[in-house]
This record gives sequence, C-alpha cells and structure tokens, in this order.
Amino acid sequence: MPDLGRVPLLSRILPATVQGRSRLRAALLLAAAALAGYLVTCFAYPAPLVTRDRAVARVLGLPLDAAAKELVAQGFRPRIEEPEPDPVIPEGHVVWQDPPPETALQGSAAVHLTPSAGPAAVVVPDVASFELEQGRRVIDAAGLRVGDVDAIVSDAPAGVIVSTRPSIGSSRPPGTEVGLVVSKGPADIRVPEVVGMKQEEARQRLEAAGLRVGAVTTREGGRGRVGIVLDQRPAGGVLSPRQGRINLVVGN
Repeated sequence: MPDLGRVPLLSRILPATVQGRSRLRAALLLAAAALAGYLVTCFAYPAPLVTRDRAVARVLGLPLDAAAKELVAQGFRPRIEEPEPDPVIPEGHVVWQDPPPETALQGSAAVHLTPSAGPAAVVVPDVASFELEQGRRVIDAAGLRVGDVDAIVSDAPAGVIVSTRPSIGSSRPPGTEVGLVVSKGPADIRVPEVVGMKQEEARQRLEAAGLRVGAVTTREGGRGRVGIVLDQRPAGGVLSPRQGRINLVVGN
C-alpha cells in the first residue's frame, strides 16, 4: 500500500521542479535570442574592433605648406580658407584651424586652415594744418614713420603741414615712411636787390627785409670786386616767403 503520509510532500515538490525547469528554459531561450541578435548585427553592420579616430595636430603659426603636409601625413584633408589680417602671425602662416587642435576626427576628415594676410594696412592720418612736430607724433602713433620733409611756398602759415606723400587717406603697410610737405608761408616779401653790395651789407639788407642768406659761393670777380655780391638767387624784385633763403655769389 502507498505511504499516504508522503503524498502531500510529493504534490508540493513536483510543481516546484517543473516551474524551475520552465524558468531555466526561458532564460536559455532569451540568451540564445540575444546572441543571435548580436551576431546578426555584427554581420549586417561590421565595425572595426579598434577605433580609427585620431587627434588633429596643432599647426597654428606654421607656414601654410608645412601645416598642410603635417595634416596629410595624419590622413586628414586640409582645406585652405581666405587669408585674414593678423597683427602678430606673419603673412602665409596659419592663424586659425577648424576643428581646433587635439580634436578627435576620423581619417580623411577635412581640416580648414586660415592663413594670415599679415598686419592690416594703416590709413595715412589727416595731419594737414598740424604743426610739424604734432604731425610727427600723430603719424608715429598710427604705426607709420615720418620720411622726408619738404617745404614749399603756401598760403598756410609757415611750419604747418600742407600735404603728405603718400596722400592722406591712402592705405600702407605698418612702418611705411610718410613724407611731409610743410609750408614756408605765403610769398609776400619782395626780395631786395643786393648785387653790387659788400657781402655783409647784403646780409643786413636781407635780414631787415625778413629774409636770410642761404648758400654763399665765390667766383673770380676781377679787380675791385673781391667780397662784392656778383649774383643772387632769387633775383631782386621776386616775391619770397618770410625767412626765405637768398643764395649769394661773391667775388674772390
């Protein structure tokens, strides 16, 4: 006869065993499905096990050709942009790169390089009507240099700048020389005639008229003409600006 005392115990064990096997079977089925999905993904979308990304080299400040060669050696494709002015980076050197240095990119990616156009051009400042020394300071402050200074007869007061070379408003590279044209003042003094006078008398006559003796040269004047003014430039009767120079030829 069966042991009636064990029947309830078996009735409890058998369902638990069946339930555990069902869970194990379900887990195995899920693992198999996940493995199959992974394998399908690998076959459908193959990917390298090691990434090919690399950091972009820093080429800022390098000559454009050298920068392009370095990027090509890394496997990138350099793209040259329009030059931009820069007060520090020399002309033809890289002033900007995009993407920036150390950015991770895939091989054959494009890297844009912007070369420097050098310092921006400087506009010649308007120094007309400035006193000479004041005009010098303005031109120096603009990044240019004062070159030759010439003087001409002008209606402007003596010592005042009347024009520049190159002209006011034109653009030049930094450090370019700018010539200045300064007024001698208006030609409102009539040059006195001093030919035939002794050299010292001629000097006094010219200074009394508001003029000055310029270059003095000599030539043979003959007997009785030593120390006598034989010629003058400008000639007597010509209008000259105040403090204009009169050149004299004196007999030796």
